Amino acid sequence: MKRFALVSCSERLGEEFQHMLLACFAGEGEQWNVLSPADPDFAEAAAGYDGYVLSGSEKSVMDDAHTPPVQRLLEWLRHRALPSGSPVLGICFGAQALAAAGGGKVGRNPGGGFRLGVESIRWNDAASRWPEAAQPAAIVASHGECVLDLPPGGVGLASSASIPHEVFLVGDRVLGIQGHPEMSAHALKSHFMPLHRPLFPAQAWQAVEREAELPLQRDGMVALGRRLLAQGRL
Repeated sequence: MKRFALVSCSERLGEEFQHMLLACFAGEGEQWNVLSPADPDFAEAAAGYDGYVLSGSEKSVMDDAHTPPVQRLLEWLRHRALPSGSPVLGICFGAQALAAAGGGKVGRNPGGGFRLGVESIRWNDAASRWPEAAQPAAIVASHGECVLDLPPGGVGLASSASIPHEVFLVGDRVLGIQGHPEMSAHALKSHFMPLHRPLFPAQAWQAVEREAELPLQRDGMVALGRRLLAQGRL
């Protein structure tokens, strides 16, 4: 039986959001454990798994890099997870952590503001080898930072009108997704929108509300992440 770890990087998002990730990416007959980089023994607890999923977080890869949980996560990625050869899937903050640990650059969104809503994803030619990328993609976006420069060996698979690297692959075992393919429209409206409402003036908030009604197209993105974990590589 394969063993996988969901690395829950958030201290604010609870079991409901862990269950969303597991519902998307856990396969039949697999064992999944939930780990936290807030645990001082995280690196030891995370040893020996067949693959990892890194969740989103309210933390910043840049501003919180000195805090024990983020520092512990980045060190584990640099010295253990990335060299191990196990597949690693990073979502939102998790994708940014993968890029930063691998030598890429994370910074503020190019537009300067917080991105919240439904993001339409544009797959590029590098993604055409996988049938999952033939499907249109539109997923929940909730981030103030993003990957600006890919790490050495990184290849961009998709972009959007907001940021250059919505999906990227490093080698054939490390996949980063800036958006939230695990999130439903209900999760966007019930959690992310109330949480981030103070960041938006009235007119900008109306645009967020309109976007929240757009249909999500998550299946291809979820299937690509699941392919990585099931096969061990892309």
